[in-house]
Amino acid sequence: MRSVISIKIPVVDDGIILEEALETLTQEGYECFGASKVEAAVEIVNTIAGIVLIITDLKMPRKTGADLIKTVETRCGQQIKLIVMSGHASPGIEGNGIDIASCAFLKKPLDIEDLINLVAFVLATRE
Repeated sequence: MRSVISIKIPVVDDGIILEEALETLTQEGYECFGASKVEAAVEIVNTIAGIVLIITDLKMPRKTGADLIKTVETRCGQQIKLIVMSGHASPGIEGNGIDIASCAFLKKPLDIEDLINLVAFVLATRE
């Protein structure tokens, strides 16, 4: 387990990957919050101080990961890092104008080691 001091990470997914990611990242020492809907993720971001990274699926019912990214960027600027997950090969620009390709990307189904390594990399490169 990595030595992590209160790094808070919401994980947003409407499938079984949510539990797998939460369990893995918690075991790695991160403080994780699960959300199966964008609205719940926005509530987490609005109420929990110190969030530095959000991991989100792109395709979800009603609102998408791109909707979440747009909301977070509008409210928080570039202070929160983002990792997007998708079962599709490589995301590009979503319908609402978000350039998903500029975010760190994980292909689903997830490889746990890839998840752990990408989270560590994104956190190491935050400003």
